[in-house]
Amino acid sequence: MKQKIWRFLVSLVISLALASFLIIFKENRITPSFEGIPFIFWSGFLVTVLVVLATFLASKIFPYGEAAKP
Repeated sequence: MKQKIWRFLVSLVISLALASFLIIFKENRITPSFEGIPFIFWSGFLVTVLVVLATFLASKIFPYGEAAKP
């Protein structure tokens, strides 16, 4: 089960990175705006928050720990 979650989180981060640079940020659009904030700013913030949340979840589910030294 953990392997499936790990693969999902890794694929989510890679997909967000590829989609953001190949699709979302390809053009310097200012519309649609959200509460007066241009598209490039709020979409960049949203992508960043999603990547940080996926990284946080991965660190909590799969904590990095050093092997116990004898």
